Amino acid sequence: MSDFIGLIKRANATRQSENSIAFRGAVLAAVIVGALALAVERAISPGTAALVIAALVVAYWVSYERRDKDNWQLKILISILAILALIRFFGQLGGISTLDEVRFPLADLFLWVQVLHGFDLPARKDLSFSLGSSLALMAVAGSISQDLWYGILLVAYFLCAILALSLGHRSEIYEGTGGVLRSSGSRPPVKVPRRDVFKGIAVTCIAATVLFLVIPQPSGLRTFALPFQLGSGGGLSAGGGIANPGFEGQGDPTSRSIGTAFYGFSDSLNLRVRGDLNDNVVMRVRASSPAMWRGLLFDDYDGTTWSGDDGDPTAIEGDPPYGYPVEFRSLGPRATLSQTFYVETEQPNVVFAAGQPEAVWTEEQVSYDDLGGLRLDSTLTPGAVYSVVSSLGAATPDQLRTAPPEEPPADFERYVTLPPSVTDRTRELAERITRNAPTTYDKVKAIESWLANNFRYSIDSPVPPIGQDAVDHFLFETDVGFCEQFASATIVMLRSLGIPSRMVAGYAVGTRNPFTGYYEIKNSDAHTWVDVWFPQVGWYEFDPTFAIPPAQEDATENVPLFRAFQFAADKFKGLPKDLSSLLRTAMFVLLAAVVGLGVWLLVKKRRPAELQPGVARRPVTGGPITHAFRRFEEALAARGSPRAPPETAAELMAREAGRAKPTSEQALRAFELERYGAGSPSRSQVEEAVAELDRLSIQAANRDG
Repeated sequence: MSDFIGLIKRANATRQSENSIAFRGAVLAAVIVGALALAVERAISPGTAALVIAALVVAYWVSYERRDKDNWQLKILISILAILALIRFFGQLGGISTLDEVRFPLADLFLWVQVLHGFDLPARKDLSFSLGSSLALMAVAGSISQDLWYGILLVAYFLCAILALSLGHRSEIYEGTGGVLRSSGSRPPVKVPRRDVFKGIAVTCIAATVLFLVIPQPSGLRTFALPFQLGSGGGLSAGGGIANPGFEGQGDPTSRSIGTAFYGFSDSLNLRVRGDLNDNVVMRVRASSPAMWRGLLFDDYDGTTWSGDDGDPTAIEGDPPYGYPVEFRSLGPRATLSQTFYVETEQPNVVFAAGQPEAVWTEEQVSYDDLGGLRLDSTLTPGAVYSVVSSLGAATPDQLRTAPPEEPPADFERYVTLPPSVTDRTRELAERITRNAPTTYDKVKAIESWLANNFRYSIDSPVPPIGQDAVDHFLFETDVGFCEQFASATIVMLRSLGIPSRMVAGYAVGTRNPFTGYYEIKNSDAHTWVDVWFPQVGWYEFDPTFAIPPAQEDATENVPLFRAFQFAADKFKGLPKDLSSLLRTAMFVLLAAVVGLGVWLLVKKRRPAELQPGVARRPVTGGPITHAFRRFEEALAARGSPRAPPETAAELMAREAGRAKPTSEQALRAFELERYGAGSPSRSQVEEAVAELDRLSIQAANRDG
């Protein structure tokens, strides 16, 4: 038995312990940042994060104190606890409803493995393993990150990791020199030339930026792992209708919104309403491609107001995923699009989705109205997550043009009905605009083109007088409007031509965050557009507002730099005023510093070598010994004792070596043979000379000037 225990002790004996406290501290900092990232992204609770961080600090202190011991009892205990953590992980999988949620118990497992492993980090390789595995924590946090706060932690992790790698490399240099750099048992700091450090960081940052810009970002979602969860509560009960929590004054025509909710997310949409919406983010959407996020369908127009189905919705039977009723599905070529919606502020009890929702993953009961719109029993609360797999019409314009004529279904009368308020001049205008358009598709595009050529976009368009048809007033007495006016005019003119069409209310695509990959949907992205029916292929959406130019042009919109500043400025709008001003100022100062640094580097780069202090002119070409000699010169220059212009290579090496060592003399002869001789040094001479010059470089970097 004693022999067996002795074998275990010998197997676990540390051959070379790591004594650098700074290296250990940098690795610990990187691991702690990984734990904080998981807490910020709500993968673990704040209490768990605090416990993990405290345990990590204790573990790293214990491993440092016991770095020279075999720790075989501790290793056995760690192994047992690791097995228990794995068993706990498998137990947590029992409560997982989708594969997407596996990330959370997996992050928990990685954290506790880090803690347990932290109690036994005697050598550099163990610390390197902890540093490498901390990257998995950041990866898990990044996979669920939805905003730019993760970027701050990523920068912090990058700095800690770079520092740890640098300190680990320094420790490796000490070990590799076999004690050459040791002095009285102490380890003087290695002075790496600052220029090389800055170059390394700059090259790393540039390379990372280039890779980020050129590598395609995966945006597709796996349909077997689409996530969904209830959120912060059940929300407001809809009572069979549409509940809009952000707009309490439903039906009030004095304003389109109170800034936080679109009036059109209701049972009706009044075209006499005006107002504006703020830029607060209401949802984030992870989708395989951009789309319009439809919510409500309206079919009935009375001259002023659009309304939809006012009957009780029909519940879809079964469990998630809920399938879309067959009677509302369109035919023809279709393209699949997967989406997951992350609700930030309370939303109406509407299932927003792209195109035709084929399947819906949600914890709420899903119902449908007579038009095919999907509803929930209560409003969507903050934190709610639901997923949808939709199909979008994929027919080409030529296919839509050549769709064979066919009478609409019998129940499509609602989509061509117009009220008596629609004037003859509106009907005549539709005929005149589409006179040369032979097909339904061409008629739609002709109306869109005419509106784009004759109107401008403005949310402050004139309000139609009471008693006048809203579309007639818009077409003949104004030259500005917003999405409701353009969509309404398009539908009324199409219906006057006998083409089935309807109003859609939802959200526009939003802004794709290039860092997170999510589409950020704001209140101001609330939008209306048009559905047009085509024989044998079904409903296709058209957005007549898309081609409408704004009433006031902004030339800065075409400048990428201004667009970048606008994106950043939008992020500050929701912050307190003082903090927002501080961040804006910091952003401009940072930009000025980056531009100034770039100009300085450019000027310095263009200066002749002989005009740069501490830099001697060097030949452009050379072999491995010459390159090693250049490193030797740079180390001396960084220390503050550069090579003088009249100083020969022999004098320089003698000055640094102190006394003429045989190895230095041999390196000098090999250097002179490579640079000036008729022949070339042998391979062994090259290796010995490079090794000696590198030794002198390290020695120069660690001496005071």
